[in-house]
Amino acid sequence: MLTGVTSVTHFTTKSCMSRWTRAHAGSTGINWSVEAGPGGTMIVIEHEADRSTLTEPTVTPAAPITVNRSVQAWAS
Repeated sequence: MLTGVTSVTHFTTKSCMSRWTRAHAGSTGINWSVEAGPGGTMIVIEHEADRSTLTEPTVTPAAPITVNRSVQAWAS
């Protein structure tokens, strides 16, 4: 779950979306999410945290890795 909302923008036209995109083109990371708005519009919610840091898996040396795959030998 993303916390720390810093801004909410409601796009009603394509030109509004283009202006927002150009203004944020140089930003690092992905700290925004998009929700559907009424009447085919879009709502962009900006967050303090980068979304990619919230979904990274935790890897530990002790965690077993299980692969479920059947192997078929093809006749030549």
